[in-house]
Amino acid sequence: MKKITKEIIERIEGEATLELEWEDEKIRFAKIKFMNFRGIEQILVNRPIHDAIAITPRVCGICSSSHALAATLAIEDCFAQEGEVLNITQKAKDIREIVLNAEKIQNHIKWFYFSILPELKKMAEVPFNDAFKDKEWLEAQRMVMESLKISAIFSGQWPHGSFLMSGGVTCDPLSSDVINAQNCLETIIRFCERSLLGCPLEEFLSYDSAIQIMGSRSQLSSAIDVMMHFGFDSCGRSYDRFLALGDSYMYEGGLKSAKTTVMSADVKYVNESLENTFFESPTRGYTYSKSALYKKNYFEVGPLARMMVSKDPLIRDLHRRYKDSTLTRVTARLCECAHLLKRTAFLLEHLNLKEASFIPPKYNLNYLTCKGTGIVEASRGSLIHEVSIKNGHITHYDIITPTVWNLGNGDHENPSIAQKAIIGLESIQQADFIFKSFDVCSVCTTQ
Repeated sequence: MKKITKEIIERIEGEATLELEWEDEKIRFAKIKFMNFRGIEQILVNRPIHDAIAITPRVCGICSSSHALAATLAIEDCFAQEGEVLNITQKAKDIREIVLNAEKIQNHIKWFYFSILPELKKMAEVPFNDAFKDKEWLEAQRMVMESLKISAIFSGQWPHGSFLMSGGVTCDPLSSDVINAQNCLETIIRFCERSLLGCPLEEFLSYDSAIQIMGSRSQLSSAIDVMMHFGFDSCGRSYDRFLALGDSYMYEGGLKSAKTTVMSADVKYVNESLENTFFESPTRGYTYSKSALYKKNYFEVGPLARMMVSKDPLIRDLHRRYKDSTLTRVTARLCECAHLLKRTAFLLEHLNLKEASFIPPKYNLNYLTCKGTGIVEASRGSLIHEVSIKNGHITHYDIITPTVWNLGNGDHENPSIAQKAIIGLESIQQADFIFKSFDVCSVCTTQ
């Protein structure tokens, strides 16, 4: 048996290391190492509860709005546990969703053009220039910035916008703000139709067969061709188990799927493992990342999970053909991007500016001792914030991020989602690409 260590520091958030164990020219096991400890959970202890809304977005520069919203929902749950269910207006709910959608859209575009496509071009030996000199990457970067403008219009800035508060949102947009956001969104839609999807948005969303994508002329169809050529339609498979704990307009929150069978799920069955971490064993541990399990089993979270539990016809057909392969995983993320574009256009068109943005709570949390949980479907999957407070101050804070779900560490008998997807491969290049297909975020992982 031999070991090969692969340092992965380019085109992911933060740094990671894959330590691969080989036997008979195949990967026998993979250790996923995250070596930079952040300590946000400890920083929050003894602080006033609302500090969490300002501090937790600093967990990540990509999904900062998701963390802010998860913290806000956890605080609102504290109120609910004490008997006050806050009145969040539809306007406030819609603004929250618009900002969250914009965050996902920019993440999906950035991930595909700056992480997936460069890897596929290297495999296909297609020469390409620096990402910021090539026309398609420059256009994609512009679309990322257009998405961030939408976020900033409602949240004041990006990243780490300050627009959320228990009881609603603090922004009160004008009709001109909505028009500006619509113009940004229309620019993104035109780019996706022309380059990414290769057809009008409505046409793409009507697809129910993988053949329809493959017959188009687009960046997505080209990526699928390369992935099929290099076998990613049959490798990168994991347990075929999916989990989506947060709410979505496409389904009611709290669902799981074993292959195509969708069932209800409850956050109370989520548990964390410190196995293989420095916290559990400073001498034998090899990562700062915890692992998240549901009923002691590993479940995949993220766009593929959300498309599976929502029974999206196109992704269901891809899954029927290629199961939970890397090809299905990559395509699901771009399929979700198309859904988010349409949904956000609807929200902007129907946003009622006459409603109140914020209705203050009646209770004062400074006198409360309770617990709360906030769950958000972030770009990479289910994000959970759990908080305990005493007299309005945080006594315990726990963050379970999507990367902890997908890229935690199990053992040889029960490997994690990504480990399962990597075991049995015959090349480092395959392992590297499959690893990145989960959209790795190191900084989110080690809290």
